[in-house]
Amino acid sequence: MTVRERLDMVISQWARLGAGFSAAESAETPDLERLLLETAREAPGMARLFILAATWLHRYGGLIAKHRLKRLIRDELDRADRAALGLLLDIAQQGTHPAEFASVLRDLSPRNEPCPLFEVERTSAELAARSRRRASLLSVRWGLWCEEIELRDDALRPASWIMARNPDLIARADFRGDLRASVLASLKHDAGSGSSELELARRSGGSRAQIRSALLNLELTGKAIRSRTDRDKRTRISLGGFEAQLGMVQ
Repeated sequence: MTVRERLDMVISQWARLGAGFSAAESAETPDLERLLLETAREAPGMARLFILAATWLHRYGGLIAKHRLKRLIRDELDRADRAALGLLLDIAQQGTHPAEFASVLRDLSPRNEPCPLFEVERTSAELAARSRRRASLLSVRWGLWCEEIELRDDALRPASWIMARNPDLIARADFRGDLRASVLASLKHDAGSGSSELELARRSGGSRAQIRSALLNLELTGKAIRSRTDRDKRTRISLGGFEAQLGMVQ
């Protein structure tokens, strides 16, 4: 896949989530946590992507499954891209109380060799020097220089549109990003995550005891189902009826 194709794919997924891009939407609701990883990789090539992602996260950051995001950062995001994600989340959480992404940011660190955030400003020493002079304190802290980011709330669809277009985000809104959101996201997006409680704990970023507690609640509301096979006696987990149907109809 070319750089342009990767960028177009990320933009189409943000368009599905209500970000103001004049692009075709992706066919289904994206994997939010992996979308953040892809955004960290691709946003240096497009300032508007970084700005609209930060704006969306500032308003809807409670939809992110934090436990799973931390696991994906550890397992799937190159260290070279982690500072960009850190800056994105740090900008997005400004003014939120408590800080929305504090638990995630503790696992991220600034770039060792500071440089401009956006690739266009890395093309010459003059542009890089100007970027450094104009850099916000927050961007200096992450080693990726950029001017103060002005969030664009006017470029987002309203919550009612987003939820109608992406109904499986409703449960995330109820859970406010806690471990139950990570469990549902892992069952939907991570192949093999439901093969055992131990594997689900690894994929969703919680301990086995925490997973069992989360599953008790999810079973009560019909969002997850645990079953045992006669062959290996292992507990297997799957999405409940409504969540499974959502995955089929998108």
